[in-house]
Amino acid sequence: KKAVSTLRRSYARLLPAGARQYMQRVSRSKLLEQRGGFPSTSRPQVLRLNDQPLRWMSAEPQSEEGKEKPEEVKEEASKTPEAAPINIKGKEEIVGEEKSYGFQAETRQLLDIVTHSLYADREVFVRELVSNASDALEKARHVLLTSQGGADTEKLSISISVDAAEKMFVIVDNGLGMTKEEMMENLGTIARSGSKAFLNQLANQAGQGNDLKNSIIGKFGVGFYSAFMVSEKVQVFSRKRGEDAGHCWTSQGDGSYTIAPASGVEEGTKIVLYLRTDALDFAKEETVKTIVNKYSSFVAYPILCNGKRVNEVDALWLKPADSITTEEHTNLYRHLAKAYDAPTYTLVFRTDAPIDIKSVFYIPPINFEKFGMGKTEHGVHLYSRRVLIQAKAKDLLPEYLRWVVGVVDSEDLPLSISRENMQDQRLLSKLKDVLTKRVIRWLIDEAKKSEKDYEEFYKNFGLMLKEGVAMDQKNAPQLAKLLRYPSSAIENDEVTSLDAYVSRMREGQDTIYYLVANSYNVAVSSPYFEAFKKAGIEVLFCYNDHDEIVLANLARFGDKQLKSIEVVEPPKELIEKMEEKKEGEEKDKEEASTPSMSEDESKELTSWMKESLGKRVSDVQATERLVDSPAIISDHDNAVTRKLMRMSEFKSMGVTQPAGYKLLVNLKHPILVSLSKAKGENPELAKLVAEQLLDNAILSAGILDEAREMLPRLNEILKSVLK
Repeated sequence: KKAVSTLRRSYARLLPAGARQYMQRVSRSKLLEQRGGFPSTSRPQVLRLNDQPLRWMSAEPQSEEGKEKPEEVKEEASKTPEAAPINIKGKEEIVGEEKSYGFQAETRQLLDIVTHSLYADREVFVRELVSNASDALEKARHVLLTSQGGADTEKLSISISVDAAEKMFVIVDNGLGMTKEEMMENLGTIARSGSKAFLNQLANQAGQGNDLKNSIIGKFGVGFYSAFMVSEKVQVFSRKRGEDAGHCWTSQGDGSYTIAPASGVEEGTKIVLYLRTDALDFAKEETVKTIVNKYSSFVAYPILCNGKRVNEVDALWLKPADSITTEEHTNLYRHLAKAYDAPTYTLVFRTDAPIDIKSVFYIPPINFEKFGMGKTEHGVHLYSRRVLIQAKAKDLLPEYLRWVVGVVDSEDLPLSISRENMQDQRLLSKLKDVLTKRVIRWLIDEAKKSEKDYEEFYKNFGLMLKEGVAMDQKNAPQLAKLLRYPSSAIENDEVTSLDAYVSRMREGQDTIYYLVANSYNVAVSSPYFEAFKKAGIEVLFCYNDHDEIVLANLARFGDKQLKSIEVVEPPKELIEKMEEKKEGEEKDKEEASTPSMSEDESKELTSWMKESLGKRVSDVQATERLVDSPAIISDHDNAVTRKLMRMSEFKSMGVTQPAGYKLLVNLKHPILVSLSKAKGENPELAKLVAEQLLDNAILSAGILDEAREMLPRLNEILKSVLK
C-alpha cells in the first residue's frame, strides 16, 4: 500500500505500467482476488488484498466519499446482476436410437486438415465457436424482428462454462437452433456454411436480409471443426426455435458422426467439448476469458463465462462518430492499449475505397520507448465483422506509426479460410496507403486546432515522425508539416513548423536554412550563423544528430530547398539588401573601425597559410561571410556522416575522412591582420597560430577527433605571448 501511495504521488502518469506489473506479481502468488479482470471502463475497481479493499486506478480523481466507504462500494458492486453459470453437464439426455453417418472420403481428409493444419493456434477454436453462436443469435434476432416485432431480442446471449475437473468446455446460445436435417447439412458436411445458405435464402425473398448480411460472421463453413483440435469428442444439442424436438449430434472427429433424439434441449444450440489431456488449459475460466477478450470482445451479444459477463466494450467504429462520448472513447482505448490513461487524440474514420472499412484510432499520451522500455508493438488490430483477425497488425500502418492504437474493421476482407490473414496482398498495400495518409492528415488537423497541445504530443512522438520523413519518401512531404524545430526568429524555448518558417521568409529567399548544434547557445554563437544573423535570415536549430539526416533526406519543402548553413554560403543579394538599409554614418563608422590589409597582402597570407598547413588543407580562401570569427571550414560532410566516419566499424572498412579541408578566413579579423605581420617577424609563432586557427575551425564544425592533441601547441603559444 505504501508503494502504491508513493507511486501515485511521484509518478502519476506512469502508474499504469507499474500497477500492471504489481498486480501480475500479486495475482501469481494468489494474494489478490480480482473482480472481472482489469477494468475496461473508467469506473474505479474494488480489489481485495489481504481481505482489505483497495480502490485503484480510476480515470477520475477518487472522491472522499469513495475513500471513506470502501465497504459501501463493495456492497454496490455485489449487486451487479450476473447470470448463474449453467450446469456443466446439463439436463439434456439422448432418448432415442443413435443413427451413425459417415463423412465422405474427401470430407474425412478435409476434416483432418482443419483439425491439424489449418489454424496456427489452437485457441482460435473459441473465436470460431463464439462467431458461430453470434451468427445463430443474429439469425434469431432477424426472425424475432420479422415475426414477433422484436420481442425477446434483448435476451439473446452466449454462455460459456468450463470445468477442469470434468475436462469440459461448453458453449450455449439461445439462437435459431437446428433441426435434424440442418444438423446433417451444416455439421455433417464440412465447408458448407449454414450462415451463407441462410443469407442466400433471404436474398431470394424479395431482397430481405440486406441489413443482416453485414452482421453475419460465418462464411466458409469450417470454423466449427476447429473444436476437434482440442477435443476427444464433440456433442451438439440443438432445438430449432418454434419446434419441440431436440437432437444430439456426436462425433470424435474420426470420419463419422451420430444423430439421436434428445430431451431437455432448450431452443438454440449447446456444444459440449470433451477436452484432450493436452488441452486442459481451455477448461480454465481465466484462460477462456483472456481468449474471448482477445478475439471476441466486440461481438454484438453478451458473452458470459461461468456466469460472468466478459465483453463489455462497444464496437464504437460502427456507431456514428458524433454519437460517441468521450467516456466511451476512453474505455475503448484502455481496452485496446491495456492502459489506464486517456487518449490524446481520437479519430473515427470510414471509407469505401479500396474496400469498405470502418476504423477508430487513438494517440496515447505517453511514448514508453522514451523510457528505454523497448520497441513499441503495433497498436492497430484488424477485425472483420467485429471478430479479431490479426492482433497488432504490422501491415495496416507503417513502422513509424506503430504507436497508433486502434481498430480497422471490414466486412469485405478477402480472408484466408482460417480467417487469420488476408489473401490479397495488393489490396492490403492499398489499404495501408489509405490509412497512412488519413492518419497523417488527422495529425495535421489536430496541430491546426491547438498548437500547444500538438507540441506536447510532439515531445513524445516527434522522433517517430522524423523516422517517417527519413524512411517514407511517398508521404515525407506531408509528414514534414508535422515537424517542429527551434528557430533563431523565436524564443529559445519555443518551436516552429516549416510552414510557419516559410510564411516569415524574406522576399527573394528560396531556401530554408538549418543548423545542427548541441543547444541554443551553441547554435547562436556558431561562426556559421554569423552572416545569417547579420542579414536577419531565419535559421532552424536542430539539437539532434538525426535531424541532419531527416532534413537532408527531405531536401525540399514545397518549392523551397532545405540546406545546412554549414555547407552553403548565405545569399549575397539578401546580405546586400541589408547592407543598403544601414545608414551611411553607421556603415562608415563600422568600416573605419575594422582593420584591413591590401589585396597583395591578402593573397600572400592565404598562400602562406596553405603552404604552412600542408596536407591538412586543400585550399585557403578569403571569405566575407564571417563577422566575429577568424576562420571556418566549408567543404566538410554533415555532422552525422563525420561521426560515422570516426566509428571503428567504418575505419575497419577503410572509410576515412577527407585528407584536407577547405579553410575560409576572415581577413578583416584582428588575428588574421596580426598574423600577416607575424609570419615575417616571428615565423615559428605564426605557424603555431595558423595551425591553431585550423583546429579551432574544425572544432567549431564539430569534427575534431581529439582536442587534447592541440594542448602542446596552445602551451607554446601561451609561452610566446608571455615572453
